[in-house]
Amino acid sequence: MPPLALSEHRVIRLVVLCALYVAQGVPFGFLTVTLAAAMAANGAKTEAIASVFALGTIPWAFKWVWGPFVDRFGNSRWGRRRPWILVAQAGMIGTLVAMAMMPDPVADLQTLGTLVVLHNIFNSLQDVCVDAMAIDLLPPEDRGKASGLMYGAKYGGTAIGGGGLSILAGLGGMPIAYVGMIAVIGAIALLPLLTIEKPGDLRFPWSKPSEKPVASSADDVATTELEARPRSTIALLRDLGGAFTVPAAIVTAVVALLATAASGLLSPIATNLFVADLGWSQEEYGAATGGAAVFAGLGGAVLGGFLADLVGPRRIFAFCSLILAFLFAVFGLGDVFWENRTLVWTYLIVESALAGCLNAAFFAICFGVCRPSIAATQFTAYMALMNLGVSGVYMLSGPLEERFGVQTTYLIAAAVQFSVVLLVPFTLVIRRKTAI
Repeated sequence: MPPLALSEHRVIRLVVLCALYVAQGVPFGFLTVTLAAAMAANGAKTEAIASVFALGTIPWAFKWVWGPFVDRFGNSRWGRRRPWILVAQAGMIGTLVAMAMMPDPVADLQTLGTLVVLHNIFNSLQDVCVDAMAIDLLPPEDRGKASGLMYGAKYGGTAIGGGGLSILAGLGGMPIAYVGMIAVIGAIALLPLLTIEKPGDLRFPWSKPSEKPVASSADDVATTELEARPRSTIALLRDLGGAFTVPAAIVTAVVALLATAASGLLSPIATNLFVADLGWSQEEYGAATGGAAVFAGLGGAVLGGFLADLVGPRRIFAFCSLILAFLFAVFGLGDVFWENRTLVWTYLIVESALAGCLNAAFFAICFGVCRPSIAATQFTAYMALMNLGVSGVYMLSGPLEERFGVQTTYLIAAAVQFSVVLLVPFTLVIRRKTAI
């Protein structure tokens, strides 16, 4: 039986892309919910939690380094992106095995931090390749829906890593949680292993090539030959430089830097606030932020993707940013309601839904901006800027909380989120003028 080619099967293509995003979300949920709650329960301060968060996001801030390699060396008998994905998944599983072998991961933060960095280097490589594969294989009419489903799948992975692994950690300790994470990612790795990107690709080194598609026109022949021709590094850099001379691309880069910075600033503070100050248990915090809130984010991401195709991704992005800014400000000023579990759960659910919708809309924006010839490099640059904004503010969480207090820091985050809204009209005007 010939292997399934993702370019030829719309449903299978979406399933594989979404599953790979689940594999990215599981470690993120584990780091930001399960591990963070365990550290807070053991007396760790905001600075310690923030430092582990930063170690997990720093590789993502520099994942743009992978883009030129993936674009430059992206032509092989086994597909353009698939070999890189398989290498990345092997590295992810290997680092998780090393974490599972640690007697007490929370006590040995230096070793844990090193493995967290290594794991996220491989995880960020997979992210670059999956995004590039999406740009290669998704038709324009599916990009909004696909971006929503993919980012929603990442929320699903975060729910597994946060809520699900929190339960495992509570029942059998952190090593059992690591084993559960290895099982999930290992199962997902079978999907790219058993499929191919396009007809003509080899599934395994010993496989026979399947039938290649027949080009229907001279333009198709030229496109096929162009994709097969190895590109020089100089040509890639020239294309990338040309892409970022477009005003719309520049504004998109600024928006990427600020889009999720406010959420990153508040994440370590919220963990310490709920667990250490308000007395939430690790299981309760995991159920709220790694369970209910994450599923709300999943729903928001899927809805955001469909709305992006319906009314435009920029309108959805601006609307979600505005409501998020308002929500941060209200929560910061409403400390008298922090003891009310119902209201706090409602806040966490609404915040996560808006964040998911915002991210899905921004993905759709970036899909439309990126040039196919440098898809991995340009899209990765935008995603790296998003992660750079988050990792940069992680280290500001502790100092800002200590100097201004929790409430004022929430107001600062609201101002940062509102600044993103102010940029959107300029992006719209520039895009109309440059026809992007």
